[in-house]
Parts: sequence; C-alpha cells; structure tokens
Amino acid sequence: MQITKEHQGALNALIRIEFAPEDYQHKVDAQLKEYSKKVQMPGFRPGKVPSGMVRKMYGKSVLVDELNKLTSDTLMEYIREQQLDILGNPLPHIDNDNSLNLDNPGTIRLAFEIGMAPSFDLGINRSVSLTYYAPLVDDAFVQKEIENYRERIGDYEEVEEAATGDLLHGSFVELNDQGEVLEGGISKHADVHDADLKEGDATFFDGMKKGESRNVDMKAVFGNDTVIKAILGISDGAAYHPESKFRFTLETVKRKQKADINQEFFDKLFGKDVIFSEDELKARIATDAVQRFAKDSEARFFNEAVEHLVKNANFELPDAFLKRWLAQRNEGNVNVEDIENNYTDYARGIRWQLIENKIIKDFNINVTHEQAIASVSAEFMAYMGGLQAGDEEQLGRIQSIAENMLRNEKEAKRVYDRLYNEAMSRLFLDQFDVLKVELSFDDWVKKVTEPLN
Repeated sequence: MQITKEHQGALNALIRIEFAPEDYQHKVDAQLKEYSKKVQMPGFRPGKVPSGMVRKMYGKSVLVDELNKLTSDTLMEYIREQQLDILGNPLPHIDNDNSLNLDNPGTIRLAFEIGMAPSFDLGINRSVSLTYYAPLVDDAFVQKEIENYRERIGDYEEVEEAATGDLLHGSFVELNDQGEVLEGGISKHADVHDADLKEGDATFFDGMKKGESRNVDMKAVFGNDTVIKAILGISDGAAYHPESKFRFTLETVKRKQKADINQEFFDKLFGKDVIFSEDELKARIATDAVQRFAKDSEARFFNEAVEHLVKNANFELPDAFLKRWLAQRNEGNVNVEDIENNYTDYARGIRWQLIENKIIKDFNINVTHEQAIASVSAEFMAYMGGLQAGDEEQLGRIQSIAENMLRNEKEAKRVYDRLYNEAMSRLFLDQFDVLKVELSFDDWVKKVTEPLN
C-alpha cells in the first residue's frame, strides 16, 4: 500500500492511494469463507456449498464492499496521522480508475481531492471596538412598570357608563329587515372586551349607559368572523349571515381599577413578606429588569461580534472544492445553480464555523456535562418559580429530568450550543474594547431586534 499527498494550491491537495492485491485479497477471501458457512443453496447442506460457487455468486460484491471499507479506513487514518485540517469530506477525483476489472482487479489506484482549512489570526483584542446596548432602567422606566403592575393586579369595579377599555356585559338579539327582533333568530348574553373591538370600531360602545340599547353592524364593529361567532355562541357549521343586524342591550359595565400600592400589592407581586416598601419595590423592579434584559443585550452583542469576526477574518476558502462538496452532500435536494447562487451564505456559515472552532481551541473553552445538567435544571426551576431551600428530593427529580432531556440529540445540541455561545459572549466582553450605550427602552427594543447591517 502506498499513500502520497500532492498539493494543488494553498488550500487544495490530492491524496493518492495504491492498493496491491496483497492489501485487500486476504480480506476478500476471509469474508467469502464466512459466507460459505452460512449460504444455503438447493442440493447442498448448509455450509457445504463449494467455495468456487460461493466466489462466483458473491465474489464481486464482497470485493467492492471490502475495497470501499479499506479505502475509507485508510483515507481517514492517513488524515488523522498527518493531522490534516480538512473542510468537508474527501471527494473522489476524476483520476480514479472507473473501469475496475472485478474479475482480475490487480493493483488499484485511487485519488481523492481534499480542501484544507486555512490558517488565520482571530483578531480578538482591545484594538477592536464594539458596542453593547443596554436599556436605560431609570426612574421613569421603573414607575411605568409599577403602573403596569397596578393595572394588571387591579380589580374590576362596576360603573354606570361605558368607556374604551371597559368590560361590557349584555345581550345580543338578531333583528329582521324592519329592525325588529327576529323570531327564532340568535339571542345571546355575552361579554365584550376592548380587545374584541381592535379590528372594528374601538369606541363604538363609549357613552352607553346601563339598560341602553344600540343596533350593531357586527362586521363593522368587530371585523373578525371568529370573534363574532365566539361572542354570539355560534359553533362551526351553524347558520350565520354576516350581513345580519343585531341589537345590543348593555346590562353591566366593569372598569379596571389600578391596585393600591400597599403590602397586599407587594405580596401579590413577589410573594409574602419579600417586599415591604415602595423603595424596596423600585429597587427590585430595577434589578429584575437589568437581569431580564441582559440576555437580549448579550445576544445582540454576540451577534455583532460574530458579524465583525466573519467580515474581518483575513483568510480564503477553497471555494471550487467546497461547491463540489456541497453539490455531492446535497445531491438530489439542490442543483449546482442553487449552490452557486447561495454560495455566499454557505461560505459565511463555513467561515464562522472555522472561527468558532479556533476560538474554542485557542481560548480553551469547554462545556461539561455537569454544566449542561445545571443549566437545564435552572431552566426548570425558573419555570416552576424557584426551589424551596433544603428540598433535595425535588432537586433530584429536576436533575433526573435534565439528564433525560440531554439524551435527546436535538435538545442536547440546543443546550450545548447556547452554553458555548454564552461562554464566547463573556470572552468577547472581556477581550474586545466594549462601549456600553444605554438607550430608552423603546429605542433599545428597536436596536436589539433590528437586522444586523
């Protein structure tokens, strides 16, 4: 057996393999011997079929199988031994002898094209400035959050006259063409929420007093057939004519009142006896907001760092080889024209993969199984609202669930990818020159959700 490597440029090479009969024939003979022990044929007892007949029946297919296996093993072992950093997989070269004589193969010569990964510097240092966007959690933001909580926790109070945002309850009755109650028509007591009117006239019921009636063009006021059917209690398939007119009689009006800021309010928000004053409430809201928004800020920063590295990493790719490799890997799914048209996106993904692997290697980033278990367990505990101190039994159950989740390949990939990204994000924050910019909450939301340039 002989193996040689020929450079075809800076990032391309050919690996040539030459197999003499003594490299593969004994493997073929051994496999055929195993076949002869198992093959069954009329007129012969099991295991007594003549070897010549077995060779005639199976010799060529066994030869092809053994050559494929020997070639694959030899090629991969050579790449490992030579520590070749390749892209994609080796591709059979046109030099390969496609007219192999299976009856008398003799010396077999094969060639495989490989694409080499380039060498490059990451350029992660303080000379690079990146921006980290954070929301401005100031007094105005905190006060707005308090008002939102007051609105959310507050109770409904009955009032006499309807206004936008009120919860209305009354009866709908179907009318005939003369504007009178239609005999046998639809009649339904129902609630009307402000949200129901968003696709119609949000102010239609404003000013109505209890006991008052108004004719309603359901399509004009509510707009959405699904909402209309829900209000009128019409099941799927039941008769309903969108042009029908209805009369609504208002029976009760309930208006949401903001909750008072007191101990009951604190306890509903954060649990009993956790917060005792408005100052403590403001401090807790500010702290929670910073922690809650940090992940989005870090995700945006991470994506900008990735974009910078991909655009500025100074290395070439063996593009022609990669296009051929992509065509082979996606054979039957995409054609050569698709690959050509979308190669910029393919190449960007390959460039980031190379950069990511180098970051992980150069900065010795490692995510352990224990870290993955802890991360999944923390997600569960956050979902469950925390864990009582000393509840070791519950913690054990959560960790067992985490173990089972990580046995799922797709879920495990999601967790490990996230943890590696988080580790790289911390690295970027430490290694780049980071300018922190605080934006108003609305401007911050726009910034972290807008596409990267």
